[in-house]
Amino acid sequence: MGGFASHSGGASAPLAHMFGRDQIIMRNSLRLAIFGAVAAASFATSAQAATSATGTATAEVLSTLTVTNTADLRFGQIAANTGGTVTVNADLSVSSTGALISTGTRAPASFDVTGTPNAMVIVSLPTAAVDLTRSGGTETMSLSGFNTDPNGAFQLDGSGAGSFAVGGTLTVGSGQVAGTYSGTFSVSVEYQ
Repeated sequence: MGGFASHSGGASAPLAHMFGRDQIIMRNSLRLAIFGAVAAASFATSAQAATSATGTATAEVLSTLTVTNTADLRFGQIAANTGGTVTVNADLSVSSTGALISTGTRAPASFDVTGTPNAMVIVSLPTAAVDLTRSGGTETMSLSGFNTDPNGAFQLDGSGAGSFAVGGTLTVGSGQVAGTYSGTFSVSVEYQ
């Protein structure tokens, strides 16, 4: 019995060893086949994932803005007495302080703007006072407190036109020398 078992074990050992090697070869072949299929699928997915598109860049060049003064800022006639201020606002309201008397035609300055249709623009006013000087003399009065209507940004119309008014406050000295006083101030308009 022992011989039979020994003989049987001796005969079957090479067979089992050979069978195991074939099994290993088969497993390795199967692994290579699976790896190859996965690699091919990954490559195909990568190739399909690569795509492209084009974009468009645009720009609009706006028309050059122009500003034209169409009416002057008018403070009317003033009896100075002991002085004070006269304010003519861009919204057409008028007021005065002190003992002076203000009468006559008082109105804000007017400006026309042309540019690109429907564009938004904003007006910049002087930040410092400007002097009005007496014609034929050296005496001055100070103009400050500039304001505009519309206040802030506004939109040009469909033809690219718009307008705005500018007002301010004139300081009149006590016993201000009689005469006609004038001076200039600058405004600018830009796209917003």
